[in-house]
Order: sequence, then structure tokens, then C-alpha cells
Amino acid sequence: MANVTATINSNTSSGPKQVSVSVPSATSSNRLRALNDVNATSLQDGALLQYDANTDKFITRNELQTTTGTITFNGGSF
Repeated sequence: MANVTATINSNTSSGPKQVSVSVPSATSSNRLRALNDVNATSLQDGALLQYDANTDKFITRNELQTTTGTITFNGGSF
């Protein structure tokens, strides 16, 4: 993940201090799918995140699956 930096300009006088913060622009390295515990290889419109205990990752899918059956959740068309 990219670094966020902050600079504080201060002197010995009283009064407000100037703070400037630099935030990196959005890149592929700071996207949700770049996280180690997210598997978004089958990303589709309307996809949801669901935790999979077998892989210890969050996965994207268009159907919610449970251990007691399958629940189909229609996320709509975009």
C-alpha cells in the first residue's frame, strides 16, 4: 500500500500551525481486489462479498451460499 505523508510546519510562536497531507491517487495497488484476503477473480456487475471459511478469504459472487442451502440474491443489472 502506498504511503500517506504529512508535514507539519511549526515554530515557537503561538497561533495556528500549517499541516499539509499528501494522499496517493487511486491505483491498482490500493483497490479492494488487491488485498491478500480477497478473491475477486470472478468480478461481475452486482457482485457481493462473502466470507469463505475454507479459504479464509472474502470472495465475490452473485449468489449467497450457506451451509444449510443456497440463497439466491439478485443484485440487479447495471
